[in-house]
Amino acid sequence: MMQEAQDFRDESDTLAAVLANADDSLLATITQFKGWTIEDVIGHLHIWNAAALMTLQDPDAFKQFIKEMMTALQAGKSHIDMQYAWLDEHAGGIRGRALLDAYSDYYPKLAAAYGEADPEHRVAWAGPDMTTRSKIIARQMESWSHGQEIFDILGQERADGDRVRNIAHLGVTTYGWTYRNRRQEPPAPKPFVQLTAPS
Repeated sequence: MMQEAQDFRDESDTLAAVLANADDSLLATITQFKGWTIEDVIGHLHIWNAAALMTLQDPDAFKQFIKEMMTALQAGKSHIDMQYAWLDEHAGGIRGRALLDAYSDYYPKLAAAYGEADPEHRVAWAGPDMTTRSKIIARQMESWSHGQEIFDILGQERADGDRVRNIAHLGVTTYGWTYRNRRQEPPAPKPFVQLTAPS
């Protein structure tokens, strides 16, 4: 299995574990991120995990998915509006604990599919195409970053494993892209970054 896919699974397992006994009322807790609830966060992670599997296994379905999402955004819909509309149409309108259970059942499938993929195979996304290795790291990054608002609102300390290296690496490797994406020249020299792993 591609190590980065296992790291994504471990990251997702960590988030699922902190919510293992969550009920609908806990999932309705408002986080410090844009007023999203825990349920909103899980829904966001779930539908983009579904999109990541689509782009690997059914590129045509992904093209339709991203077209619908971009059209909704351009029409002024929010990410939350889009995700609940998608859940209503494609996932039986699941909410609350049922949504958390669907998320928990789905991410292992995503990890397994990417774990068996060629790490250099390129897949489509909302921006430029990327390798499957980069895509599953991006899913880990989103799970880690959005997971933080859940850990924060629950007053829980997350113990990061060495898999956080993938997220740090992503931050470093996208340094130039973050400027070029805004039609700016990246300042030189590129910063030197040295981190101590949790271990």
